[in-house]
Amino acid sequence: MNQEDSLQFVQDRLRANNGSPLDREVHLGPRARVMRRFAVELERGSTRVFERVDGSVMVRCASGSLWITHDGDPKDVILSPEESYRAERDAAMHLFALQPCVLEIEFEDEVLVQQ
Repeated sequence: MNQEDSLQFVQDRLRANNGSPLDREVHLGPRARVMRRFAVELERGSTRVFERVDGSVMVRCASGSLWITHDGDPKDVILSPEESYRAERDAAMHLFALQPCVLEIEFEDEVLVQQ
């Protein structure tokens, strides 16, 4: 899986996990939650927006520097190497690479339990 595919997978899973209750009713059967972690490289000036996040989403800057903000939140967060941030709002989360960086994205994901 390349960088773009990894980021798209994270976006899709966060959208599915944090959608409306009606979205979840489509998936019948027991659900379990697992932790997923992805490491991706971003070039300087690259941006990513995760439309739906929850408190399980954590971003860690392994190298470089990263700016994070949420829609409607006046607080901005700047991460340096080895620093992390856990989403505090459900609003869209914007990531902006201030320098080339490697970031890790960790979140809880719902999976269908095989019976």
